[in-house]
Amino acid sequence: MLCSEILNLHVQPRVGRERELKANLEEIWPAGALLRTDERIQAFASLWFVGGSCKFQGKMFVRTFTEGLGYFVEMRFHPDCKWSERKYRPRHLFNPLVLLANRIFEATLHSPKNSFVGHRPAILAPKTGAWFNRTLES
Repeated sequence: MLCSEILNLHVQPRVGRERELKANLEEIWPAGALLRTDERIQAFASLWFVGGSCKFQGKMFVRTFTEGLGYFVEMRFHPDCKWSERKYRPRHLFNPLVLLANRIFEATLHSPKNSFVGHRPAILAPKTGAWFNRTLES
């Protein structure tokens, strides 16, 4: 799921003390999350953040740097720590499969090969009970 939410990310490197930094939650799935931050995180550091009333713990798995955007950090959750929308729903959650399904649906409605284009079904008007014809484009 794509999302966008600023949260407090806690980082515990293998050596050193824990620190807290701001990170943007970019994506989340049952086994992990993708976070963006301005600060470099040591490889395989322990990470945790609170989402809703749940604490999500794991390890930094992959880190990449993009000029102008910062560090993208993939966090793998511990096996006993799974994300679900019921546990925590980020403020700006978006499922790209919904967009894809909508695009496919719209494309099939407007396709010239569609046998329904130009079909004029009889529809009962909700208030008057009168029958009238209407095309799918209207």
